[in-house]
Amino acid sequence: MSWLKRVLRPRSRSETHTLLKLRVTRFRQLLSSHGSLLSLAEDAAEKQGGGFILDRQYAVTLSEQVAELAESVAFDLNVLTAQGNLRFYKQVERLRAELRSLVVEGVAAAPAGGAEAKAAAVSPATLAAALARTPVLYRGCGQVARRGVASGPVVHFQKGMDPGSITKGSILVAGEVFGEDRVLAALRRVGAILLDRGSAAGSAARLARELQIPAIVGLGDATSRLSGLREVTVDADENVVYIGRVVELLDYYRGAHLGGEEEPEYGLLRSVRRIAFPLTFPADGAGPALGDCRTIHDVVHLASRLAGEALASLLATRGRDAGTVERLAGAPWCGVLVTRLDRLPSRGPAGGAAPAEPPSRPLRTFLEGLAGRAGPAGEGGSPVPFCVVEAAATDEQVLLAMTSPSGFDLLDVAAGETREANTIFCRFAPRGENDPEAFRGALAAGVLSRLGFAVAVTGCETSGFRRGLSGEETGECVRILGGLFARLARPGGTGRGRADVEPAVDAFLGSGG
Repeated sequence: MSWLKRVLRPRSRSETHTLLKLRVTRFRQLLSSHGSLLSLAEDAAEKQGGGFILDRQYAVTLSEQVAELAESVAFDLNVLTAQGNLRFYKQVERLRAELRSLVVEGVAAAPAGGAEAKAAAVSPATLAAALARTPVLYRGCGQVARRGVASGPVVHFQKGMDPGSITKGSILVAGEVFGEDRVLAALRRVGAILLDRGSAAGSAARLARELQIPAIVGLGDATSRLSGLREVTVDADENVVYIGRVVELLDYYRGAHLGGEEEPEYGLLRSVRRIAFPLTFPADGAGPALGDCRTIHDVVHLASRLAGEALASLLATRGRDAGTVERLAGAPWCGVLVTRLDRLPSRGPAGGAAPAEPPSRPLRTFLEGLAGRAGPAGEGGSPVPFCVVEAAATDEQVLLAMTSPSGFDLLDVAAGETREANTIFCRFAPRGENDPEAFRGALAAGVLSRLGFAVAVTGCETSGFRRGLSGEETGECVRILGGLFARLARPGGTGRGRADVEPAVDAFLGSGG
């Protein structure tokens, strides 16, 4: 049973109701900080990808922001655990000291001259002549996910391929790629990426920017058109793919970009990101401990989990008072239990007459999407096991979880009048039944990416965060997420591979789930 399932079943009417309100408010603040870290990680990866004029102050400010967020999370965790995790402060301070040391020392500029400097001797006329005689495979097709130039042998990445078998500097060709350990190991060896599917805002594009690999996505037929080619040159600056190796282009690019991202500002940003954002926990195995945390994101991720567990443990020790819970209509295959955080409900205990409408605007919107955007039938028409949505809500906020055989999915929404106050944080279990490739988590990540969320994917969860939407835009996102909860509740998934994800995202967003 998930910790949130136990949290939202309080045990003492007035005292427990007040305690629940305080604890949920504190936990929502922790989730907001977690979401802000995801947003900063995405923004920093985009800046690192080039195309921006960086100054040193960006990296300095970023390092302070992530340290302050981690300190805030440590504070919220200790409030929720009665100061039972004071060691988190020491871990945060250690990481903050590493960040400050980077900022003080800076990163030395790449030395000028050397062998690479000779590449600048390629003239524009020489380059133009070389390009004019080189066959073009693609020009202006797809979307550039990350700029750059690379040339190498073509390798078609297949399911189950050993990353070590890929020649370093190869041009990886695939339908789509996702952030699994095996895929990441392969991407770290390649010189460029060409994909049939994907968008500049998708998960593959984010991986390319994170790993600083030139990439063009959404080409449509890259896997078939490159099937008989041995070597290509990718110019993701100009969105062109040439057949064969264009030596003049490679030399000209190296000369024109000498120093490039090795300028002090880019080097400093890269070092700050290395301490702040990677999740270094293994995908499988025992749960991580504080001593395993090597980055700010590790600390925040672990604190989020411990905070939920502590909250559940606290409330599980008290006798349940059903009078704090109302039962609402959800969908034929789904029940809804809601605890009012602004006041005790006037109606009777859970299982009594349902209120006329849910006591929360974002909860009403979520339930509209849950009931209306996706039918209950599973793969092949199989029935959906009965699910339960449990929520703690006020008029403008809701924290809820859906429990199902796949695990539990979480949604936290604040939908007020000001854009800055409007936030959405969601978290999804990655796998369903018979789902060895985590199709479920990949589908969630794909939908969230299309909706403009900052997304993080691990072996334990898919998380997303978005802030700054208008009230109407927030409502529409929540309605779509209600449909996504319903879509992910469907059983099945046997035989669904990663190549099915992008079409499934298209189908969901195009048909309403």
